[in-house]
Amino acid sequence: MRVFIATLVVLSACAGPGQARLAESPTARTRATPTEAPPASTSDRDRDELVKSMDSMKDAQDAHAETHKKPTPPAPRPPPTDAQPTPAPASPDRP
Repeated sequence: MRVFIATLVVLSACAGPGQARLAESPTARTRATPTEAPPASTSDRDRDELVKSMDSMKDAQDAHAETHKKPTPPAPRPPPTDAQPTPAPASPDRP
């Protein structure tokens, strides 16, 4: 039973996209810009760490989702038309 669980753990660890593929996703390439001053008190510091960890987790989830997106196929081209344009009627030589 332990061998089965160990095998299951190893296989599940290898199932996702690789680190290089995640690092190439658009979300992973964008940098977060700091918008607030550093926290001054302990409660502010705890809140700031929680917000940063949630943002980091959301970025990781977005990058993971982007690696699993199927690329959209290009739009199909309209079929070529075999109809040729009709020529304009010839103008009479005499008025």
